[in-house]
Formats: sequence, C-alpha cells, structure tokens
Amino acid sequence: MHCRLRENLSYCDVDGHLIFLDVAQDRYFKLTAALENAMRRFQAHEDVAPTLVEGLVAARILVEAPNPKARAARANIRRPTCSAIEQPAAIAGQRIGMAIVLEVMAIVWSTRRHLKTRALKTNLDEASAYRDRKTGAHEVATPTAPEDNLLQATGQFARARRYVPIEPICLLDSLSLLRFLSRRGLSANIVFGVTPEPFAAHCWVQAGDMVLNETLFDTHAYTPIRVV
Repeated sequence: MHCRLRENLSYCDVDGHLIFLDVAQDRYFKLTAALENAMRRFQAHEDVAPTLVEGLVAARILVEAPNPKARAARANIRRPTCSAIEQPAAIAGQRIGMAIVLEVMAIVWSTRRHLKTRALKTNLDEASAYRDRKTGAHEVATPTAPEDNLLQATGQFARARRYVPIEPICLLDSLSLLRFLSRRGLSANIVFGVTPEPFAAHCWVQAGDMVLNETLFDTHAYTPIRVV
C-alpha cells in the first residue's frame, strides 16, 4: 500500500512528540506511542509493519496514494529573524486617516463574523485565495514587496486596530492583517505554531524572515506546524 499524508493535515516534532493540526476539523492532537513510532518510520522511508500502516490509515493520518514515492512532508517554514513591531523607528510618527481606521474596523468586524459562521478551513482557504488573487503570490513565506512597504502597512493596521472595540485574538488579527496587506498588493503568510507542555497554539503573520504582528521572543516560543 502506497500512502501519503492526508490533505488538510500537518504536523511538527516538538520535544520528541509529534503534534498534528487538522484544519478541516479545527483540532490539534497526538498519536498513540505505537502509531507515532510508525509515523516516524514512515517519514524516514523505513519499513513499517502493514498493520501499523493500516492503523495510520484508520486514524485518518495517511491515505492511499497512486505514487509510490508519495510521503508525508512537513512544511518548510522559515523562522523569523526580525519583528516589525519591534522596529518602532520605522513606523514612529506615522499618521493614519479616518479612511484607514474605518477600513480596518470593517475588516476586523467582517473577519470576526466569518470566524463565527464559517469553518476554519473555509476562512483559511478564502484568505489565501484572496491574497493570491490580489498579489499574484504563490510562494510560501516569500516577501514580494519592499520591507518599508510592509512596515508602513503593518504600522497603519496596528494603529487603526486600537480603535476597534474587539479584544485582540491571534487568529482574528492575523486574518485581518493578511487581508489588509493583500488589499495593498503586499504578500505575507499566516504561520501556526504550538508548544507541548502545557499545550498552546498561536499564529502570526510573517513575510520572509520578518514577523509582522508579534515579537521574536513570542514566535520562537512556538514550533511552526502550518503555513497558509
């Protein structure tokens, strides 16, 4: 049986344990010790007992694939080396007009409504499709605009966001910032990360090696598991 990782599933290795994210089901989970060991052997192209492969298929980790070379691939997500919000000199004194405040307010309210009424996968698919349509970008975490433009737009969003009477939440704000940037032809990605003990999940917007709406310290506390 030739298999590959199921669509909409991604995983990462954190402190010796595999953590999975299923965006279709909006959940994180771990495997039993036996299945995790089988998954590691499968990823390393080592022999796996047929019963264990069947177990991974039954657990909806793997699916049958016609290509014998198909394997489970982990996303190649670049770790950020700088943070836009930790470069105050780049956005200090920036003025924003009422038009930008109203734009950000509309984006945040709309995103919040969609998160309440639509599945996570639907929101992520629509966000990435909108970005690709507006920027023509299909690369993973590759900036397509000058850094100054990203800094300026990120600063505008951050300043306008303060006037929106909705509590900041990482997914809400990352989706909102991504749309704000996309409207300006600026390409970026949302990166999801996890920590194991105690378990926690987080996400942020990143362009190349620059995180836009989080500090370096906080992003490095998480192991990336998926990029959108």
